[in-house]
Amino acid sequence: MSRSDSRCIAVVVTYNKLDLLKECLHQLILCHKYLYKIVVVNNASTDDTRVYLEKLTEEQPMLDVVNEKTNLGGATGFNHGMKRAMFLGADTIWVMDNDCIVSEQTIVPLMDARRDLELDGIEWGILASNVRWTDGSAALMNIPKLSKFWNESRSSNLVKIQHSSFVSMFINANVVKKVGYPIADFFIWGDDAEYSKRISDEYDSFCVTDSFVTHKMGTNQKVDIITDSKDRLPRYFYDVRNNFYISRKMGLKETLRFMYGFVKKVVLVSAHGSDRLKKIRILLHGFFAGIVFHPSIEQYHL
Repeated sequence: MSRSDSRCIAVVVTYNKLDLLKECLHQLILCHKYLYKIVVVNNASTDDTRVYLEKLTEEQPMLDVVNEKTNLGGATGFNHGMKRAMFLGADTIWVMDNDCIVSEQTIVPLMDARRDLELDGIEWGILASNVRWTDGSAALMNIPKLSKFWNESRSSNLVKIQHSSFVSMFINANVVKKVGYPIADFFIWGDDAEYSKRISDEYDSFCVTDSFVTHKMGTNQKVDIITDSKDRLPRYFYDVRNNFYISRKMGLKETLRFMYGFVKKVVLVSAHGSDRLKKIRILLHGFFAGIVFHPSIEQYHL
């Protein structure tokens, strides 16, 4: 299949980041010859996002907008966006956040890697981009976890991975039909790791090292409940709960590894910074919720 007859559908999830969304969509539209549609899931933004998207849709027929009535979280946004892409007949789905800035140097290597893998008879699962921050350094929040046999591919630009982020994740639609969709109940955090791991457990998945994309995060550092702002603290409930669930799925060894890390985090929180009791309550709430968290995995249906 050539690039021109590919049904590649981009999926962008956005919430109250209009300036970044404008830049994201501008760059995606410049890649129009490689795309069939651009699906934008507006997670009930309270700024002027909806008005902007209505106007842009009139100018760009390839735009397909899903306006949510309430903010159901990024995980649900990606779940709904991928469902819409499958409904529209995607053969590949290119997933990203609204602060993901792409170019032809992002999409062309992904499509070339897809072509080469399929010529070799490999049923691939996901292809992840090489995510950089605004200064060109590696984006610390988006470094894929390598497979044990990371250098198994004959191609120098393909590194085998276990999981990656939803910042330029290129997904084989045939695989979506078999493994289902991201878990909407995650709300935020860990949905991309769980989903890409679910796929890579069954299908070879790679980081395409010459597919460069910029992630316009405010700062290039990993988030941490110890140093994060007060308004963001409640979301760490989902971080603990969701990652506890992921570790349980991976077996006893990973569960014990998670529990060791959790205890270590509680000790560190107890010894550093302000709002210690609030932070510990959030962590414990997430931990106990994670014990009984059994979200459903939605399967593909015509």
